[in-house]
Amino acid sequence: MTTDGSQTTLLRVAAFLVDALSIAIVLVLPAAILSYTLAWIGGEIKAIQIVWFVALCVVIVGMLFRDGWRGRSLGKQILGLRIVIPGEVPCGYLRSLVRNIVLIVPGLNLAEVVLVIAGKRRVGDRIARTTVTEE
Repeated sequence: MTTDGSQTTLLRVAAFLVDALSIAIVLVLPAAILSYTLAWIGGEIKAIQIVWFVALCVVIVGMLFRDGWRGRSLGKQILGLRIVIPGEVPCGYLRSLVRNIVLIVPGLNLAEVVLVIAGKRRVGDRIARTTVTEE
């Protein structure tokens, strides 16, 4: 089954939310704790900025490559979705990067949201020649 069904659309949205929440818990929470600790002990502002810059970079890299392992992010694995290329081959890390790079482009990322909610194929999926399927 492809992304045409409303159930798949809801699963895609839920999978994205699971991915965002898991990345936030695993990466942003430790950065927050570390930066508040630095602030509490009188750490330099520059050190706190570096903590948040590194956290932001790791979040961006995580979001770009999240679908590369066997065509599944954590959210897609939990919800039974997979990213495949023609021939039902799972998406790899390079295609994950290509399909998700549009998510960091202002304006284009909003278009991606609209397309997913409308049950249409994302621009990133078209560029990477990938399809989201239910298992």
